[in-house]
Amino acid sequence: MTTPEQHLRRTPLRSALAKAGATWTATPAGDSAISDGLGTIEAARHLAITDLSPLPRLGFKGRETIPAMKKRGITLEATPNRAFRQPDGGLCLVLAASEVILLSPLAGDGGKLQELHDNWRLDDAERTYPMLRRDSQAWFVVSGAKTPEMLAKICGIDFRLTKFPDLSIAQTSVAKISAIVTRADIGNTPTFHILADSASALYFFDCLIDAAQEFGSSLACRTVLRNLESG
Repeated sequence: MTTPEQHLRRTPLRSALAKAGATWTATPAGDSAISDGLGTIEAARHLAITDLSPLPRLGFKGRETIPAMKKRGITLEATPNRAFRQPDGGLCLVLAASEVILLSPLAGDGGKLQELHDNWRLDDAERTYPMLRRDSQAWFVVSGAKTPEMLAKICGIDFRLTKFPDLSIAQTSVAKISAIVTRADIGNTPTFHILADSASALYFFDCLIDAAQEFGSSLACRTVLRNLESG
């Protein structure tokens, strides 16, 4: 058992999640606490909001980013606004031919993203450089069949499942905040990852909650999403 206050790295939603009844477990990296004890599989398949902000994520940007990522064993192609699943369960988001974001798998990445960051050297002249997305962007997951209808209330993009296929990315405005929305279904459950400015995380979270209320939404946690992964 742990608490966010025991770690220097904390989710910006810790107070809101604690009020909702969340418990806390240490992240696989052990450097933060992530909410637990919220939601059910049934709720996640209908409509649920999960905070994954404590999990690792890392960006790279520059002219030679795609070759540099391939050299490091990342599965991707130079296709803008396309996500690629990784063998370990993580995601590589290709925002442009010169920019990617790497998201940790739900189970943690065994320090892989930290290693990528630590081993990058300016002297290698690869024309790419790391961006600390974990510090600058909060990470939300909205899952369930009602997600496209809910997102239609706060974003102008058509997220209907027939119009926005699995592994599509939209760099857009959600609730008047710049955001990156990626559809990456978990099993048969429509799942949308949203990265948004961490400084506006509480505002953004409130907007998601408000937009989802009429659909009978709930909060969920990483444990619930992992249970979706397993069946």
